[in-house]
Amino acid sequence: MKESINIKLFLTVSLLLILVILTVLLLNTTVLEYYYRSQKEILLIDTYSSARSYYSTHDIDASSEFIAELQKIDSTRNIEVVVCDLDNNVLFSSSSNFIKNGFILATPFAGTTEFSFDFLTQSLTEETPYFIKNFSDNKLNSEFMMLYGRLTERYLIFIRTPIEAIRESVDISNTFLIFVGSICVILSSIITYAISKAFTKPIQELNAIALSMSNLDFSRKYEVTTNDEIGRLGMSINKLSENLQKTIQDLKEANIDLEKDVEEKSKLNEMRSQFISDVSHELKTPIALIQGYAEGLVDNILTDEESKKYYCEVILDEANKMSNLTKDLLDLSRLEYGKNELKLEDFNLTDLVATTLKKNELLFNDKNVTCEFNVDHPVIVHADINRIEQVLTNYISNALKHVCNEKIIRCSFKETDNKVRVVIFNSGNQIADEDLPRLWTRFYKVDSSRNRQAGGTGLGLSLVKAIMIQHKSAFGSNNVKDGVEFWIELPKVN
Repeated sequence: MKESINIKLFLTVSLLLILVILTVLLLNTTVLEYYYRSQKEILLIDTYSSARSYYSTHDIDASSEFIAELQKIDSTRNIEVVVCDLDNNVLFSSSSNFIKNGFILATPFAGTTEFSFDFLTQSLTEETPYFIKNFSDNKLNSEFMMLYGRLTERYLIFIRTPIEAIRESVDISNTFLIFVGSICVILSSIITYAISKAFTKPIQELNAIALSMSNLDFSRKYEVTTNDEIGRLGMSINKLSENLQKTIQDLKEANIDLEKDVEEKSKLNEMRSQFISDVSHELKTPIALIQGYAEGLVDNILTDEESKKYYCEVILDEANKMSNLTKDLLDLSRLEYGKNELKLEDFNLTDLVATTLKKNELLFNDKNVTCEFNVDHPVIVHADINRIEQVLTNYISNALKHVCNEKIIRCSFKETDNKVRVVIFNSGNQIADEDLPRLWTRFYKVDSSRNRQAGGTGLGLSLVKAIMIQHKSAFGSNNVKDGVEFWIELPKVN
């Protein structure tokens, strides 16, 4: 059975009450009779002392007031008194049960049935004026306590009281005690159970709250209605719950911050390693070229000014490529590792595309490229305008590098209710299907057309990928008739 304070308290009080009743019954059975006997003995002695004191100064007279008092004692206290002389003549008897054929009493000595005056006259002296014995009255079939005493020099007094009345009183008392005790046990059990239940209810509620706290549920609170120990304990539990909740929340926030710091450091280390690896790999060629041409100038192997000028132009061009490569790598690393926050705003995408194409107009003319853009209505989008311009510039730059055949670069919009797709098309050779997913990898080259003479750092599409991922928007490329197109999607503002 599940242990409960309620049951324990109920059983403890019930058992304690039963133990008390049983103890009282035991004492009543074993001690009460002796107590009654001692009290009766004292009553016999008091009666004897009163009678002897009275008759020490008065004559024995059947009509005396003291005899009337002895009769009253007989009727009220159930004490029988007989006074006789030494010749066995009864002078006074409060009960006929003492008398048989004149005056014969049951003796207190075992084995005898007749009263011996010789023994009494010899035994009762001034030093021992009385003695008390228990005896059985065969006539009444009862047991009595009997006082034998010398009243005066010429008279004896016999006082007795039935012991059966004492035993009967004990039995009645025990029976009544059992009856009353049973009722008390039942009533007290009911009351104790109700009180213990009311007493343990707040403890059970506090236990349930503590159990919820152990499961990190701090929503439950104890409703304090008293100012006793339970009420103060409830207030302490509520305060502990609030403090634990706050502490755990602080620990969670500190843990999140720590995880962010660790992740930040891990990303930073990864970014540094990647940056160093990329720079080391990509700068080998320009550094070798710069070193070779610089050594040629130092060794003065050139004789004409035009060759020297060419060498210097190569060195300058490679230095610019190194500078651009470093900038692009830093920008890409910041984008990929979330170091640059987007500045989102609403702007007119149509104007941005038109402006970007206008900036590249000289490059179109140098390559005899035809640029087409026929969107004339405003299209409002929500994005980072500077980053989207960077994406458009990279797409247009990539298209200029690979445009051929008809030499057409076309920009168009494909609109839906909540999105717009910006498509940059360039005429020319298509890209192998297996190479399309690899275009977005840094420094990946599809063919020899993407060589150093074509210019660029090889990071343009990687930058586009990082920017669009940060925007959480789609991007891609695919082969179409007579060429290739690259696209991005942006959310429209209606």
